[in-house]
Amino acid sequence: MDNSIKIQFLGGVEEVGRLSMVMDISDTKLLFEYGMSPGKPPDYPMPAPPVDLVLLTHAHLDHSGMIPALFEKNDQEILATNLTNEIANLLHKDSIKIAKSEGYAPPYSNSSIKEAKNSYIPISDSQKRNIGDDLEINTHSAGHIPGALMYELVNDRKILFTGDFNVIDTRLVKGTKPVQCDILFLEGTYAGRDHPKKREEIEKDLLDKIDEVVNRGGVAVLPAFAVARSQELALVLKNSGYNVWFDGMGRKVSKIFLKHKRYIRSPEELKKALNKINMVHSDHGRKLAVQSDVIITSSGMMDGGPVLSYMHKLKNDPKSAVLLTGYQVPDSNSRLLVDKGMLDFYGVREKVECEVDYFDFSAHAGHTELIEFAKKCNPQKIVLFHSDNREALIEPLKDVAEIITPMTGEVIDL
Repeated sequence: MDNSIKIQFLGGVEEVGRLSMVMDISDTKLLFEYGMSPGKPPDYPMPAPPVDLVLLTHAHLDHSGMIPALFEKNDQEILATNLTNEIANLLHKDSIKIAKSEGYAPPYSNSSIKEAKNSYIPISDSQKRNIGDDLEINTHSAGHIPGALMYELVNDRKILFTGDFNVIDTRLVKGTKPVQCDILFLEGTYAGRDHPKKREEIEKDLLDKIDEVVNRGGVAVLPAFAVARSQELALVLKNSGYNVWFDGMGRKVSKIFLKHKRYIRSPEELKKALNKINMVHSDHGRKLAVQSDVIITSSGMMDGGPVLSYMHKLKNDPKSAVLLTGYQVPDSNSRLLVDKGMLDFYGVREKVECEVDYFDFSAHAGHTELIEFAKKCNPQKIVLFHSDNREALIEPLKDVAEIITPMTGEVIDL
């Protein structure tokens, strides 16, 4: 048996986004993730070789977005939760729609999306799966979004691939715990940045700000990622008493979440929260929403979706506010709003008079949490990926283990 482990990142290693990694282990070729970085046009990873199995941690586009492209050439099998499969399928269909509306070539066909959906091998958290004679795969809940996994691989060494993870409990999912391993693949999205406050304080700050906006006669617009963030905000607003409207793809995602109850911390609470909210189904609903207290709507980075039609109506109203709760990637519309006080309305940049505020509802472990997690895993080697600031983790972790920082395309022998 060959005991060497070879890895090659195809993207998403010295950057956040378009994550993908090939691993040769125990005579088996594995592909972890195959994502895209949303943009105009999106950034894609390097082409993937044929592999024995694809391991997908969760559905976010920077991890799953290019999975159907694998089926343009070969058949594949994909290990993931049923929930991840359903959400990824929804996002893949949306990616084709966005490509067509933005005028660039879709990266795959509808038939490849269908093939991908039918090629999943469902696995839950806390399960074991044997691959060949010498390799065991164990799954752990990642605490990131519902259905997200970390993969532990066992041959003569133990390897943990975190994907995106979070260690604190949120209203949707419980945080994850460290896993003892020899080699740790550690995501570093928040390397160098800690979350400034506890979750309860951030929720209170958000509700206080909404109070302020509603009391002065404005509308609070919450642009939110369709997957997990919009449902979490619904839970935060559950007992607020506001007139809340919910628009965009998050509504479909909510239904899928409630179908897969085992991945939600409290399905009953989520159901109650959604029952208290008005769903937008038509232009008439949008007219009512714009006169309400709060609108939760996609897209989270304001690059498309219903949020732009709401902002077009509210952009000259200084009493209203845009309350961002997620990461704003460079070149996104939400970043333009934060930096310049402007929004791009389908090619036309306009000034926005609304108040703009940001609340850190991140679903990732912060800098100190990453370090603590790594120490408790007690590895001999740590491979840092999915980060544009890996340097921030090298110094605090160099006494813990050997630190490896691959570059895109570089083949490394572990």
